[in-house]
Amino acid sequence: MAKKTLNDLGDLKGKKVLVRVDFNVPLDKKTGAVKNDRRIRAALPTIRHLLDAGASVIAMSHLGRPEKATPDERKNLTMDKVAAKFGELLTVPVAKAASDVVGPAVTAAVAALKPGGVLLLENLRFDPREQKNDPEFAAALAALGDAYVNDAFGTCQNDKDTSMVGLPANLKAAGKPRAIGLLVAKELEIIDGLMTEPKPPVLGIMGGAKVSDKIAFINTLLAKVDHLLIGGKMTYTFLKAQGVDVGATRVGDEEIEAAKPLLAFVGKKITLPVDYVAAKSDDLLQTQVCEGAIPAGFEGVDIGPKTIEHYKVQIKESATVIWNGPLGWFEQTAFSRGTQYIAEAMAASAGVTVVGGGETAEAAEQFGFAEKMTHVSTGGGAFLAYVEGKKFQSLAQIDDK
Repeated sequence: MAKKTLNDLGDLKGKKVLVRVDFNVPLDKKTGAVKNDRRIRAALPTIRHLLDAGASVIAMSHLGRPEKATPDERKNLTMDKVAAKFGELLTVPVAKAASDVVGPAVTAAVAALKPGGVLLLENLRFDPREQKNDPEFAAALAALGDAYVNDAFGTCQNDKDTSMVGLPANLKAAGKPRAIGLLVAKELEIIDGLMTEPKPPVLGIMGGAKVSDKIAFINTLLAKVDHLLIGGKMTYTFLKAQGVDVGATRVGDEEIEAAKPLLAFVGKKITLPVDYVAAKSDDLLQTQVCEGAIPAGFEGVDIGPKTIEHYKVQIKESATVIWNGPLGWFEQTAFSRGTQYIAEAMAASAGVTVVGGGETAEAAEQFGFAEKMTHVSTGGGAFLAYVEGKKFQSLAQIDDK
């Protein structure tokens, strides 16, 4: 059932709107500076819509894992530098709330907000109640606003987060409106379209490391796509499951077991690389292109030139392409060719091209092709889970139209 959107919130003049955003952005480990602001930029249309409607905005997000951080690491997980980047991109001053997530100082800052004002709360995970769906914490957050907007697709699968589930549930009890933002609405529309009526022929591209983590996603894709191309480290899982020697490439037994049921599709719906770049484990500068077995002491690091050309043809001939997972060790320039050329081919495609978040989205942006895709998801895990058909409690809290 369709969820209420920003246009269903009614008159927002003078209202204070709580907006759950996903500003869990990568930071420089030394300085805490924002390294990639893609997720902040993705939330700007929703924020601007609310401000143009005469509302003030109380934005909130988690950042990193402060519960696992050292004291020095925790200092870099405050929202101060995120707030600065947010204000820079929004071109509107963004106030940063006090060091506590909720409390008298925060309540005072919210009370002082005027229409058109923006306040960013402190890192939600600085309060341990955020990950416990705590009713008391939910009530404290709910007291800050007149309405709630979920524009954090990348966090939608986190059913134990108070800000995603308990907070909107509390607002419902108080009769306050709840809606999804423009980003979440677009994500759901794109993915729902892919899963219901994708334009054929449909091509899936799967990379990354673990087959076991993506087995449900792969099975879902196999029911929807005409072909599924494999790359990344999972290439060597499939090869080893077939009995091919993969040299020094590390493949766990649980990965092999996860791949075995899929071997029946290899050569039919599933296409494996015909060649791959392997690097010597103790000297990454020493590489060779392999077909078949990988020599002892070498490990697979990228798809090979023949595979790249074959995959590019498949992309060109497809009307819909869904890509999740890098095709090699793209963070290393020497081993990024496969990922880069596949991103380039998708960017040049006349069809619908969807990138499934996470590292894949980072790669598409790193190589300058993100803006040329039909859609780049902001949620890696959420994208996978939603495609698999999992029901999100966070979305269940949003009012239906």
